[in-house]
Amino acid sequence: MHWFLPALFIVVESVGVASAAHALFTVRTPQGTVAWVIGLIAFPWLGLPLYWFFGSRRFEAHSRVMQRALITHEAKIHEVRQEMTSFFVPREEVLPVRAGDLAAIAGDDFMHGNKLDLLIDGEATFGAILEEIAKAQHSINLEFYIMREDGLGTRLLEALAARAVQGVDVRFLLDKLGSVGITPSIIQKWRSRGVRMATFCADSGWRERWRLNFRNHRKIVIVDGKAGFVGGHNVGDEYLGLDPKFGRWRDTHVRIEGPSVMQLQMIFAADWLFATGEPLEGRWEAQPVPGNEKQRALFLASGPSDHFERCTLFFLNVISMAERRLWIASPYFVPDEAVMQALQLAAIRGVDVRILVPSKPDHVLVWLASFALKPELDHPNIHFHRFTGGFLHQKALLVDQSFAGIGTANFDNRSFRLNFEITLAIADPAFAAKVTTMFESDFAESAEIERGEYESRPFYFKVGARAAWLLAPIL
Repeated sequence: MHWFLPALFIVVESVGVASAAHALFTVRTPQGTVAWVIGLIAFPWLGLPLYWFFGSRRFEAHSRVMQRALITHEAKIHEVRQEMTSFFVPREEVLPVRAGDLAAIAGDDFMHGNKLDLLIDGEATFGAILEEIAKAQHSINLEFYIMREDGLGTRLLEALAARAVQGVDVRFLLDKLGSVGITPSIIQKWRSRGVRMATFCADSGWRERWRLNFRNHRKIVIVDGKAGFVGGHNVGDEYLGLDPKFGRWRDTHVRIEGPSVMQLQMIFAADWLFATGEPLEGRWEAQPVPGNEKQRALFLASGPSDHFERCTLFFLNVISMAERRLWIASPYFVPDEAVMQALQLAAIRGVDVRILVPSKPDHVLVWLASFALKPELDHPNIHFHRFTGGFLHQKALLVDQSFAGIGTANFDNRSFRLNFEITLAIADPAFAAKVTTMFESDFAESAEIERGEYESRPFYFKVGARAAWLLAPIL
């Protein structure tokens, strides 16, 4: 048996080299490729399990399911699209200039006839969601990354069960990893009360059996195909500011009513189909808001099964649109080189670039990595602000006077490439004015980071920040 250990070493090293070759051709960023190749060859005993759990950047199983769905449900998809056609806004008519390009990235169109409400923090968000659920007559579709069976979670589930008893069709989709505390027994308990709960998970086929890196980070609520909600809140008491560790939880959601809700429902339908194999029945009639509402909106869904990186392209396009101001709020700010260069270019053009991030971390490595980027974005027109009024979790942006975006995507590699995300793009001056007021209030509760602050940090802090930055592509 003296030959066993040398043979095992040769086998592991050979598999490491083969996996490094696989990474060379499949990992999407140069930074990530270098990190994986070096790790797999130099430290295969550690690198191999990490790579085969976390290394893949494309979710092929999801792509295959969606391709089959496009063929199987082609007639229904065409029917729904025809229902929406009269509300589409020609791309050249969407302002500001180049906002119409976002429609090409999304593979859909801006739609008019919507009514949008900005919901700031958990009480406003879940108050509006629970109020809408209580009025449901036909269907309630929900999708959350994190779900807890705590005070808020139980209140939401009880509200859903109450509507299910009245004959409302209730579907609730959870991410398997994000909602790990929702066990099969909990799911069965609420299923027995009429809430059709299911989990979205990446280990759907033998090739993906060990994949843990693909997560459904979307937060969606749709009631009767008429009113929809999207934003940064998950379901848990901390999102109401009840966690003593974080205190106030600063987050943002949007309520939307009108024909664009059909876009949102199509995104949910695709996720539900992947998770359960069931096509989504229910109301598919475009429902304009009574009155003269003309707010233009577009839902952009992105994820690791995209042929092109839609999330990255969305942010690059939005940054290029800015002429006077670009304000960004994100709890995790670790953009890649292309996005950093776009921000640099915006600053050079004279755009007022403001980046709002938390002052306290919930993920230390991501928080550390954000410091390493400060020297790269050291420009008089780029201002970093750390929110001091609680924990900042909102994902929002503002461009000039007429464009805003609110959704689930952070400014990091995970949102750009690994998570299924959703962003609501709004081309409307009145709504942008509300987002402006919101940002101004947040900046008033923030401290601007002085230029040169990173350079004044101790050497060990800089080493930690750079090390965290190197790990950013695989976090």
